[in-house]
Amino acid sequence: MSPVSDDLLAELADVVLRISREIDPNGAGTLDIVPLTGTEALVMRWVDRNPGQTPSAVAEATALKRSNLSVALRSLVAKGMVERRPDPEDARTVHLHPTELAEQSIERLHAHWAGMLRQALGNGAGRIADTDVTTTFATLTRVDDALRDATR
Repeated sequence: MSPVSDDLLAELADVVLRISREIDPNGAGTLDIVPLTGTEALVMRWVDRNPGQTPSAVAEATALKRSNLSVALRSLVAKGMVERRPDPEDARTVHLHPTELAEQSIERLHAHWAGMLRQALGNGAGRIADTDVTTTFATLTRVDDALRDATR
């Protein structure tokens, strides 16, 4: 197996950025979802995938400063996307949970993304195999995890 060239890795990063711009829900074809800033989307993604976490745990997991997380959480609560629930055993501690509105917005967003990717990949007409998507997902997840670990 030969090493991957820096040029190919740079092109991979560039194509990932281009794809993210194309599927941006705040772009040309805006969706009926609650609009979020980049930081709010990062926090919302974590809370949705890890409900019941404390703000400290979310700050650590997202590598956000506590002050930046606090601003994002206040906004997400005001937008009706995140609910703060007191810990039944320690009233000083709160746990973060996505609201029904958040779940509905995320469901619409995921349907939007799936539709866009399905269309781009040929509407399931055999242009790309499930194994190709699974392999691509695994590779990009490995890159995401490694980059996140490197920034801590």
